[in-house]
Amino acid sequence: MTFSRRTVGPIVLVVVGVLLAWFLVPRFGTRINIGYFLLQSVPLLLTAVGQTLVIITAGIDLSVGAMVALSGIIAALLMDPSGPGSVPLALAGCLGAALAVGLTNGLLVVRYNLPPFLATLGMTFFLAGLNLYLMPVPGGKIAESFQDAAATRWGYVPATVVVTLIFLALIAVFIDRSRFGLRLRAVGWNEKSARLAGVSPGKVKIAAYICSALLAMLAGLFIASRTGSGDPLVGNTYQLSSISAAVLGGIDLFGGRGTIWGAIAGALVLAMIGNVLNLLGVVAYWQWIVQGLVLLVAVALYAVQFGRKRQQARLA
Repeated sequence: MTFSRRTVGPIVLVVVGVLLAWFLVPRFGTRINIGYFLLQSVPLLLTAVGQTLVIITAGIDLSVGAMVALSGIIAALLMDPSGPGSVPLALAGCLGAALAVGLTNGLLVVRYNLPPFLATLGMTFFLAGLNLYLMPVPGGKIAESFQDAAATRWGYVPATVVVTLIFLALIAVFIDRSRFGLRLRAVGWNEKSARLAGVSPGKVKIAAYICSALLAMLAGLFIASRTGSGDPLVGNTYQLSSISAAVLGGIDLFGGRGTIWGAIAGALVLAMIGNVLNLLGVVAYWQWIVQGLVLLVAVALYAVQFGRKRQQARLA
């Protein structure tokens, strides 16, 4: 495991936050709420990790929210008994859509040299229109067998949460110890130097965008399994919250620095803040204000730290 100070900070914040909430916030420590909190964090965990992979390459993926909605819509349409009613077909359709979206994002950035912000923003608008065309209002039906599998519990612990955390931990270890993880950081830190070292920046970036789309697809399938239907607007919040979680996790928005462990911790911090504010009866707009203030403070602290280190590295 690679734990830098940028990663340790969010992890410590999670631990301290949980302990404070456990003793100070009524009902936070109950089994029902802990299970609910963990389940609510799954989509954000998945999208935050995917977003982190892209940001490490000095990119950004604004289409994750639309991809979350698209996968749920495809699943709901293809699993609906009035339609094909096939779980394997639905999963194959979601997988194909995610690969197409991720590959297209990557090619727009690499081959056509579009800024990642514009490329993925264009993809967002395209997918938003497609989602509304396929399903103007929430509908369709997720197969009961798929819903039951996603709702499985091991005692009081939701199985989906355990599987998700193990899966993301494996990704984190892989990024920390593999050549691919090293190439991700090399491309984000200095693309020209990475190319001189024999790394193909284009392939690395395309792989990152594909991974982001695949993780967003999994988030969409999870949400659909819980709601039992598709929703063209269900992914809207993840477009920015995935970036927020990555920033809270210590990612350098200029690329080259950041860890998956930090993204996991950042996502848990955001999810915990939302859960605590709900338990305290705080109205929705104040929740957004509080989360925004937390994000601004984190960005300010990291910006100062990263700016100094980058300047020192460039002058060295």
